[in-house]
Amino acid sequence: MDRSADAAASTGGARTKGPTIAIVGGSLRAASILRLLSEVENVRVAVVACPAPTAPAVRLAEDLGVHVTPHIAEVFQLRELDLIVDMSEDENVHALLSAEKPAGVEMVGTAGSELVWDLLVAKKRGEEQEKLFVELQVAYDKIRSHERRLQSSKEALVQANSELESRLAEIFFTHEFFKALTRFTSVDEVCSLIVDGANGILGAEISCVYLFERDDWTLRLQASQGRPPDSFTPVVPVSETLLGTAFRGGLVQESAVAPQSDSIAWMSDAEDVSSQVAVALRSGEQVLGVMVVASATPRELSPAELDRLQVIANQSSLALQNALLHGELERLSVTDRLTDLFNHGYFQQRLDAEIRRANRFDHPLSLVMLDIDDFKALNDTYGHPRGDMVLKVMSSIIRENLREIDIAARYGGEEFVLLLPETDVEGARSVAERVRMRVEAEVLPIADADREVRISVSLGVATYPLHADTHAGLIDVADRALYEAKRAGKNCTKVAE
Repeated sequence: MDRSADAAASTGGARTKGPTIAIVGGSLRAASILRLLSEVENVRVAVVACPAPTAPAVRLAEDLGVHVTPHIAEVFQLRELDLIVDMSEDENVHALLSAEKPAGVEMVGTAGSELVWDLLVAKKRGEEQEKLFVELQVAYDKIRSHERRLQSSKEALVQANSELESRLAEIFFTHEFFKALTRFTSVDEVCSLIVDGANGILGAEISCVYLFERDDWTLRLQASQGRPPDSFTPVVPVSETLLGTAFRGGLVQESAVAPQSDSIAWMSDAEDVSSQVAVALRSGEQVLGVMVVASATPRELSPAELDRLQVIANQSSLALQNALLHGELERLSVTDRLTDLFNHGYFQQRLDAEIRRANRFDHPLSLVMLDIDDFKALNDTYGHPRGDMVLKVMSSIIRENLREIDIAARYGGEEFVLLLPETDVEGARSVAERVRMRVEAEVLPIADADREVRISVSLGVATYPLHADTHAGLIDVADRALYEAKRAGKNCTKVAE
């Protein structure tokens, strides 16, 4: 066992009161269980064992300061280990763990880990909902108390019961809101439900959710209510406005906003906000985004209302984290890992859908197939890592020359395909030529080359229904046009006959 593993086994000197756990595997599910375990008091995750250095659980463990090892054997050398959670989904790994685990150490596999997940999620949800059920009991007690004390005053009794019924309705709405959160798996659905909950539970006039973009450290509008979407600033730096303050510090309230204050620049019309409250949406130490409620008139949320807002944020954060993980998993399933363009399978699905749409609305649909010229020679000269770099450069050039509705995919090897909805043959030729000339002008960043290294592409264009009226037919004629461009000397665009 190396020094780092030995240090991980003895961190903190004295043994913690709770169990010591090892997680085997690096999947998104393993990362989720690690995240939940890290928030449980007196539970220590001693190590994450996974040979893949970029796996989600490995990256999360490094962020949390949990020891990571690629060697499963190190798990068996941990002192005071109580439980092994096997998330590897590998029968050989499971058999090895079962055979080699020390006596007295328990182990759970896939089915057991699902039970651990359910228990941890239930514990998290239970802590947040406990306060609501206490309020429910208090509300019932108040009803009985008022019935005894106000029997002599029917008007007062009716008024009191009306207020309590309103509070009970709010509590039950909150309970239903929490139940609904568990049913949604998409980020859009969860964020829309969050603003619904803010309006229903707190009576918010304006509510919105911004999600954190780590690439450029900004907050981007995801869902809103109370005003038209264009009333909200779509992108807000994390260093600005009340959103930035909440991002850095948690819950913050401004019950009376000064006119033209920079803190309300998340709204395009600053005069439309007189009071505002923002709260960070967190998963452990990670900030996922910010939720804001605001009003055109001055309003100060009471301590009880602020508590409810924090409960909404806490519960919403858990659902949002699950939705983000689900979305990332879906994205990876349709994305080429090297180029970050769509993969071949997803392209085939979208081509079917776009042909149906083009036929229904009588719109043209164009397909552009392109191939990097002499790519094998470049690989042979500079090596496959440099070839991979060229493919990444190509994907970047393709993306910057397409519209949002266009679809770009890696078709295979050094071949790419562009699907251009509502684009006729001349429009597709123009796109193809724009990409070709942009590639021709690119100087590749190959540092050890003794001269400028450039590439070129050959492209074939076909349009539905002008050149073909079927899925396979459109691909075939575009492919034949591509090879006609190759035969014509490369670095050119040819349109299907």
